[in-house]
Amino acid sequence: MRFSNFLKGALAGLAIAGAAHAAPTKISFWEQDSSEAGKEMDKWISVFEKKNPEYKIVRQHYENEELRSKFLRSSVTGDGADIVYGPNDLAGVFNTAGVIRKVDDLIPANKFNPAALNIVKLKGSTWGIPLSEGNHLMVFYNKKLVKDAPKDFATIIENGKKMTNPAKNEYGLAMFQSEPFWFVPLMGGFDAWPLETKNGQTKVTINTPETVKALQFLVDLKNKHKIIPADCDYDCAKSMFLSGKAPYHINGDWEANAMREKFGADLGVAPLPLVNETGKRATPLLGGRFLFVNKAITDKKLAGVKKFVEFITSKNVQLRMATRLDRIPATLEARNAPELAKVKTLKPLIDSAEFAKASPSEVEMRAAWDGLRIMVQRAMSGKETVAQAVKTGQKAADEALSAIQTEKKTKAH
Repeated sequence: MRFSNFLKGALAGLAIAGAAHAAPTKISFWEQDSSEAGKEMDKWISVFEKKNPEYKIVRQHYENEELRSKFLRSSVTGDGADIVYGPNDLAGVFNTAGVIRKVDDLIPANKFNPAALNIVKLKGSTWGIPLSEGNHLMVFYNKKLVKDAPKDFATIIENGKKMTNPAKNEYGLAMFQSEPFWFVPLMGGFDAWPLETKNGQTKVTINTPETVKALQFLVDLKNKHKIIPADCDYDCAKSMFLSGKAPYHINGDWEANAMREKFGADLGVAPLPLVNETGKRATPLLGGRFLFVNKAITDKKLAGVKKFVEFITSKNVQLRMATRLDRIPATLEARNAPELAKVKTLKPLIDSAEFAKASPSEVEMRAAWDGLRIMVQRAMSGKETVAQAVKTGQKAADEALSAIQTEKKTKAH
């Protein structure tokens, strides 16, 4: 009897010991971010694992297109990531493919800045967990050349003309003029927008009088006001500003660090200016970085994901992200923290984001980008008139949208 009790006790002890030394549940984490952000992420993961030894986060880095395609393929093979971390435009693609789950039950909505949540809301549901917001355009200006931030485009044009000298490759404004990401803010300033959703249907809205006005304004910067060069891509515009050959430069928050390192106290940062004709401010697209959760995740792993989400959206981690990576926190607690006010470099980024509009996550935006790119390039190159280029852009977008809708129907069946 005593031996029986002893044996039971011994077996119970072994069971407890075995449970204590059970292998942790692995959670696969695929991400697309900078190497600097990857190093920070590893630190956060390490702290999380020490606090939660029952889980192990396995991080793998991929570039954007590879991340998208690999995760979509994995939905067929069943060996995909449990969590995907990347830009907001993944939401529409993954949602359409049916490979991610809603996250409304994983997060308290009142914890996050509504603007960040709206970026990944589709048909009333939230499909991503925001960790930061940003990826928006703003004006950088050289205080050695112009003292104050431009309040409107008239100021940029007036000052820009004085400082334009094509013979010396000097122009008033340096911007990536043929890329639609730089054009959409002008659409917002002229009351246009690339997508419209009614009764659950989303369509591309390029061919409008407002888009014509916005595109004419862009073309006039080159042909009428002559403050931008005949052709200038991203590297050209950035180089022109860094070398002091342009007083104003339109670029994104991701370049803020490089600009500060170059100019120091002579760097000015401001929101995109007002469009004088409408009195409305140019509207940059607001994006961010989000966590997306695999629809096929098991309950056991989902419990770990929820803990990881709580940890990585905690005040301390959000503030560390702000100070180490120069990113705007997604949670209201971090945004309102006194510590954030001490991060002086973030204030102009936050101020610029106040005028931004949520970047469309709908998969239809892929079609809009196709049409807008063709439209802007044809108008800026002079191959078509502004009016004709707008029609061409709409036609190209409609064709791309038709292919997307056919793809949707195919997957639905």
